[in-house]
Order: sequence, then structure tokens, then C-alpha cells
Amino acid sequence: MLEHRYPELDALRGIAVWMMVLYHLLFDLAYFYGWQIPIYDGGWKIFARTAAILFLLLVGVCFVISWERSLRAVETPRWGVSETRQRRVSTTIYGKYLRRGLFIFGGGMVISLVTKLFAGDMYVRFGVLHLIGFSTLLLPFFTPLKEWNALLGLFIITFYTFTPSTPPTPSLDYFPLLPWLGVILIGMALGHIFYSPSRLALLQKLDSLPYPRALLWSGRRSLWIYFVHQPVLLIFLGFLLGMQMG
Repeated sequence: MLEHRYPELDALRGIAVWMMVLYHLLFDLAYFYGWQIPIYDGGWKIFARTAAILFLLLVGVCFVISWERSLRAVETPRWGVSETRQRRVSTTIYGKYLRRGLFIFGGGMVISLVTKLFAGDMYVRFGVLHLIGFSTLLLPFFTPLKEWNALLGLFIITFYTFTPSTPPTPSLDYFPLLPWLGVILIGMALGHIFYSPSRLALLQKLDSLPYPRALLWSGRRSLWIYFVHQPVLLIFLGFLLGMQMG
């Protein structure tokens, strides 16, 4: 039996995905075609950061939902309710997130290879997929903190913001573990508050809202859209504007 999906999360993820696609369309026009679009400053920079923050918060929220469901799926009466059983269950299901994290991180490495071929030194060194994949390997260790992940996440973001750091090497897409892990941890805290062990009653009415189907569809396929949207955009722009880029 399939677990119930929360349409509000799919819709929010769909919004984040399409914000990302729009930003990358403008990025392609500026970077490959020389259009004068201020993609690194002002409103468009805020737009891009908003999309990234929304998406990464949802990574944390959805991880909590998935983790809680995995715990319930493998629990058995013979293990009782002791802390020993909790550790055994956590060890059993960690393999699932190990495989998932490595798969997503591997996708990031594919993007690194492809962008190295086409963008040279500007290739994606540690982008969104690298971040999500590596974070997925770490998040099981933060589950015991539950709502306290919000404080840890805020601490990471604040510490990073006010600590001098070496300017990053230029890259088409750069999302370092710090401070962005902090955003995901805040999302985990929100997941525990609103969706653990089940959705709060005050959110039940969200099921009946008239969500656009296209938004729900894209939210449920966000990973694959991320994989294919840039090649699709570049092919589209190539037919529309010609293949002379630069």
C-alpha cells in the first residue's frame, strides 16, 4: 500500500523547481549568449537564493517524513521498545539512505564531468546535487535532535556568515556543505514539528486545495527535471537563437 503524499510539499517543490528552471534560462542567455541580464545581483540573485532555500528546506522536511516511515516499516514487536532496538532499526534503514545519497551525489559528479567538457574551469565542482547527496549521508545522524536541528542549523548559518572565508573558485553552480547544510537541518526541524509522526491536524485542509496538476507533477519528479532541464534549455535556445554561444 502506497504511503499518503502531502500535496502541499509537492506543490512547493514544484514552485522551487520552476523558479530554478527560469533562473537557469536567464543564466544561459547571459552566460552563453551574452545577454545583459544581472543574474548575480539584485532581484535575480534574491530570486535564485529563494528557490534554493525553499528546495533545501523541503529536502529536510521530506527526509524526516521518509525516515519516520522507514522506521515504522521495519519495526517488529520482538525488538521491543528499547534504545537498543532503535539503534538496530536505524542501522537497518541507513543502507537505504546510503544508496540514495551515493546515487544523488553520483548524479552531481556526472554534471561535473559534463560541465567540465563544455565550461572548462567554470565547471560545477560542488553543486546542488553534490550537496543533497552528501547531506543525505549525514542526515540520519541528526535525526535524534528533532526540533533542535533548527538551532544547530541557525548556528551553522550564522557562524559561516560572520567567519572570514577564502573566496570560492568560480563555478557555474556552487553550494558548499557549509552553510547550506544548515538550511536542510532547519527543514528537518520543520519536518519534526509539522509532520512527525504525522501531519498536524491544522494542515489537513491542505489536501483539498486546487493544486495545478503540472505543479504537482513537477514537484514529484524534481530530481529528474534537475538532470534534464539544462540540456533541454540549451537545445531549445540553440534552435531559437542559433548555436553561436559566447
